[in-house]
Amino acid sequence: MGRQRQDNLFEIKEWLIRLERWVEADRFLRHQDSCIELENFFRGLLNLTFEWKLKNANALFDRNQDSFDLSDEANRIAVQVTITTSAPKIRKTLKTFIGTHDKDYDRIVFVYPTFTPGKSQADFGPDLKGYDFQASRDRICLGTILTAVQDMDVGQQVRILEFLRSELKPLGVAIQMGIDQTVETLIAVIQYMSENVAADAIELNELRPDQKQKVARFREHASYLLGQYRMNQGLHATIDQARDAIGYDTVRVAKIQTWLKIHSIESLEAHANDATSAFQAIVAGLLNRAHSRGTDAEETAVRFLLADEFIRCNVFPNPVN
Repeated sequence: MGRQRQDNLFEIKEWLIRLERWVEADRFLRHQDSCIELENFFRGLLNLTFEWKLKNANALFDRNQDSFDLSDEANRIAVQVTITTSAPKIRKTLKTFIGTHDKDYDRIVFVYPTFTPGKSQADFGPDLKGYDFQASRDRICLGTILTAVQDMDVGQQVRILEFLRSELKPLGVAIQMGIDQTVETLIAVIQYMSENVAADAIELNELRPDQKQKVARFREHASYLLGQYRMNQGLHATIDQARDAIGYDTVRVAKIQTWLKIHSIESLEAHANDATSAFQAIVAGLLNRAHSRGTDAEETAVRFLLADEFIRCNVFPNPVN
């Protein structure tokens, strides 16, 4: 899988995870507005994913439809968006739909804002009266969409990613189920650094003849880094919370160290060996990454995390004296 496709898929997955959590939280609160918003959201997402032409059926027919929410007249598809995945819910809908709308639509599709609705063992044969409905085919969830996105070209993925950023950006702040926003930022940064290192990155990097010289330039600026560390030490507990939440094992640590060494050298090259400017550029890049995922990133937290990680991987070692 290409790097751009991998990044796209990772971020799309993150947005869909947030959506599932938000819906689950609203379900406990019994909010009905979220169900209405989901209809409009899935209209856009399904159109982009499957090239359908869904419209809001309630607005299209100027009345509240009894068994579906969205409809594609050209492709003869009716869609019900629901948070209820049970067989009785499907049977109730089929009973209302068949005999009333089955002549207008060849398919009725149930869409769920969850990654898996579970495999249906129910026999809907007696309810169908000859209508072509297959639970395995006609139940779509977030996992179905993610699988479809995996097989798309980069252009299609980007269009879906831009749609998700636009529609779900408020969830960057709202949906963390009690997780502090600063912790969310740090989790996103740690994930990005530890999941975006090629397996052969270390070997490739060692071929650079000036690697040691450039890393030494960072060592000369150890006082600057330690200043960043000391100014923001109040965030130490927050950093630990983020690491505990994501799992900070030896494999992740090694990947982060590799990421930092590679990107510190690249940043030094881009900033004429000025370690201060290079450090600030890395912080800015990580902040932009967090912002693009809808996170209200806190710069001081990212600075402290980066300073702490640099010290841990000895790019900025603690001074001898």
